Amino acid sequence: MPTTNPEVTQWIDQLGDPDQVVAYFAYQCLLELTLRTGPPTQAEAQVCLATVLGEALTAPARASGAGAQPASFAGNPFLAAVASQTASYRYAPRVRVQLARLLGLLPCDSAVPFLKQALMDLEARDMARCSLESNASESATEALIGALAAVGATFLTGVVNSLANRSGPSIVQALRKAAQEPQPEVRDAALMALAAIPDSSHDSIIEQAAHTGSAAERRLAHVARARLAETLRASGDKLGAAHIYRAILTSDAEEPQKRAARLALA
Repeated sequence: MPTTNPEVTQWIDQLGDPDQVVAYFAYQCLLELTLRTGPPTQAEAQVCLATVLGEALTAPARASGAGAQPASFAGNPFLAAVASQTASYRYAPRVRVQLARLLGLLPCDSAVPFLKQALMDLEARDMARCSLESNASESATEALIGALAAVGATFLTGVVNSLANRSGPSIVQALRKAAQEPQPEVRDAALMALAAIPDSSHDSIIEQAAHTGSAAERRLAHVARARLAETLRASGDKLGAAHIYRAILTSDAEEPQKRAARLALA
């Protein structure tokens, strides 16, 4: 198995250098190395590099710095309370975000366990989520589905949007569950994702949302319903699409959706 460039560890340490020129040069070196390691012919090198980057991403703080809270948590009692119960990390948030981004450029399963662990890192989890989205492996899909158990409406909305770019029965099941989440942002994202899947059974879920929640949520549900009808029509299910279009015409949907229904039925 090939060994990783010994300078990689030095570059990782330099990512947090206060001199921005040094930090930028270190990141560019790591980026170039990662891109060179990306081709399928470099499978073994990918594993080595993913291990080095991943271990740095999840490395715990040294004993002298244990328990210290990131400066970005100052003044936010909720984040401070959560941070007091979670692990401290060796590298600064900016460095961890960069490491998570680099792992997303490696198309291998070896990067997934580290990115999955980083989903518990409040300051790097969104980049970890993006990197898992770009990884086509089944383990990445499982990690994203598991991330729906996390907290934070903005993060969960991002997870739903990442899942929407994938396919499979487990994805559909997760999106249906997300459509019942208490946070309206998450529900809205899930409804729009379900509308892009050619399955007429999703109409009952979306139609239910069109009668609950705020006016803005109901409006989005009507839009999602019209999009589901078009998705069905484009996939060849013209009967299913026509059924939804006729239902839109008899609903309290706004004029743009009813006009789309009339045009489609004509």
